Amino acid sequence: MSKEFLADIPKDKKLVVELGMGDGNLLKLLSEKNQDYYFIGIEKQESYFNKAKYNIKSQNVKILHTLFEAVLPLFEDNSIHKVISVLPDPKYIDKNYKSNWEILYKIIYKKLVRQGKFILITEITNELFQPVSNYEFYKEVENLKQIFQSIGYIVLTAFEGYQENYTTSFLQEFNGDPKRIRIINFEFTKN
Repeated sequence: MSKEFLADIPKDKKLVVELGMGDGNLLKLLSEKNQDYYFIGIEKQESYFNKAKYNIKSQNVKILHTLFEAVLPLFEDNSIHKVISVLPDPKYIDKNYKSNWEILYKIIYKKLVRQGKFILITEITNELFQPVSNYEFYKEVENLKQIFQSIGYIVLTAFEGYQENYTTSFLQEFNGDPKRIRIINFEFTKN
C-alpha cells in the first residue's frame, strides 16, 4: 500500500479512521452528521468492503480494501483525531494474542493527535461460552485498562454497553445475548 491516499485528505478537516469497518453503516452515519471530519474506513474482507462502497455516498469518506496493519504506519505521527474499533477480531484483543495486538495499539497511539481519542468497543465472553459473571467481566475490564495504560493511553470512560452513535449491525446482533456476550465501551485518549 502506498501513501497516495493521504493526498486526498483535506487539510481543513479532522481525521477519523475506522478499523474493520464491516458494511460501512457506522461510517455512513458518522460522515453524514459530521462534515467537519474526514473519515477513512479500512476493511480487508471483500464482501464487506463492497457493501460499504455501495452504501457510503458521502464526499468526506475514503474506504480502503486492505489490512489496517499495512495502512496505519503510513499516517504521519500525531495526525489522526479519532480511531474507532468496534468488535475487533479476537486476534486484536484476545489475551492469547496480546504480544501481537499490543504493537498495533502502540502504533495507533503514535498516530493520534494530542488528546485524540481511541474508541474501542469489544465483547467479553467466558471461555466456555457460559454467562459472564460480574467478577469475570470487571476483572477483564481492569486487565484491558492496565494494558492500555501501560502503552500510554488515559482511560476517559469504560462502561458496559455502547454509545448509540457507534451502533453497528454486529453490535446489535451480539447484544441479543447479554449474559454470555457482555459489551464494554472504552474511550481512551493520548496525553
